[in-house]
Amino acid sequence: MESLPRILCVDDDEAVLRVLAAAMRLRYDVITASGGDEALAQLAAYPDTAVIISDMWMPGMDGLALLARARE
Repeated sequence: MESLPRILCVDDDEAVLRVLAAAMRLRYDVITASGGDEALAQLAAYPDTAVIISDMWMPGMDGLALLARARE
């Protein structure tokens, strides 16, 4: 069986993460993180992640900083 493309959804609002995961779970392997540091740990664990969907305004590390770090 072919694996689904993996998407990482990042948001500090757990309700948003649940809705995103539920909306995409049939077509994608969805993993979630509630902040930037957790997202970077997920990317280290799953380096084949195809797409990152991130909230821009999160405490600690905003979405822009997260995407810049993920690109490295």
